[in-house]
Amino acid sequence: QQALDGLAKDQDAIMTRLERSKAQATCAPKMNPERDAQYWFDQPGAPKPKLANEKPKGETVSYAELLKSWEAARK
Repeated sequence: QQALDGLAKDQDAIMTRLERSKAQATCAPKMNPERDAQYWFDQPGAPKPKLANEKPKGETVSYAELLKSWEAARK
């Protein structure tokens, strides 16, 4: 993740320099204001932030309980 963040930051810096220099008048990049991660997580269709417990310990459920919960979910 750190490598990707560094790459994105470097690319943003290059694009910002191109925007400021106005060297490409016909198709110059136009940068949006920088926003924090929470802004992007709040957008519709955005990926969800990591959970505190990404891989909880599995638990055993009896077959009868499993069938009951499955039937209840179908209603």
